[in-house]
Amino acid sequence: MNADLESFLKEVGAYVAPTKEATLFAIGGRGYYENPASDLLAFFLKPDAEHGLKDLFLSTFLECVKMKEDYRKFNLSYVDIKREVPTDDNKRIDLQILGVDWCLLIENKIYHWQANPFPTYEAHAKRLREKTVFSILSPDGQSEAKGWSGVSYKSYCQALRERMAAIFFTRLFSKWHIFAREFILHMENELYIPPMKPEQVAFVEKHAAQIAEVQKLATQYQSFILQEVKRCLNDSLLGHIFDTRDEAWAFRCTSPQWGNNDMVLIKPNGNVQKFFIRAYLEDRSEPRLSKTMHALKHMLPDTDGQYPYWTSATGFDSAEEAIAELCQLAKTISGLVNKSDSTP
Repeated sequence: MNADLESFLKEVGAYVAPTKEATLFAIGGRGYYENPASDLLAFFLKPDAEHGLKDLFLSTFLECVKMKEDYRKFNLSYVDIKREVPTDDNKRIDLQILGVDWCLLIENKIYHWQANPFPTYEAHAKRLREKTVFSILSPDGQSEAKGWSGVSYKSYCQALRERMAAIFFTRLFSKWHIFAREFILHMENELYIPPMKPEQVAFVEKHAAQIAEVQKLATQYQSFILQEVKRCLNDSLLGHIFDTRDEAWAFRCTSPQWGNNDMVLIKPNGNVQKFFIRAYLEDRSEPRLSKTMHALKHMLPDTDGQYPYWTSATGFDSAEEAIAELCQLAKTISGLVNKSDSTP
């Protein structure tokens, strides 16, 4: 390694932004979808819903909307919220919120242009209540429609965070507090990329050549480990043919002799700089499951809803050490999987 690259590697850690906190929504793998997000928002906006947060989400939103009348004058004792409300000409309003003497319409715009028939929406609202408020909730908080106040998700989420913190010790804590926090965090993670500081930009521009070298080195390393895993497994178990593939978070190892059973070598991540190994086994029947539990008693059992799996209790500091243990695990799995498990 040349001196410039070594110096760069020592320095780079100070400029890398921390990893985003994972959420229940993100772990589910669904990412961001506008309709489910609007459904969740409608639930939390309703003061008398099961979440027990009362009017926290609604009053906070009204506080973010720029309007002449003080939002605290709005009667929030009775609120009806509907999603995808049809107008007379069958246009759909994202969120319609009716109070005793007021109506709030919210268009939730994330990945779509603001090309809605806003005058039609306004006419619809004015037939329902004399006092009307119109708002567009979007990442940038901009409104292209006259009379529609723009609210950014960033400002709304920040205001919600402050309000949530203020009530933490004054209301009975429940699972809905956790879900509300997760929803707020998920929206922030999905819709905003944290801005880079000037010193981060300057560092990247100054070290563009070294960064390219490190990226190239990382790619070479991933390919090397992938091939090394495959080579070691094939050498360890004669008569077996192993295939390996890179799944970003781990290297997956499969064999035609194993059917739907497989193993993974989990890569180190930002929080845990160790390798882990894991085995996924299809057969849950007895006595196979009991035999597996005994053979893998040194590992931690769990399930992903489809297959039971076992993960190494402790991590490995080097790829060499982890691959050696992976080969031992492969021998154990081969002893557990009989001929009836194999695919044609």
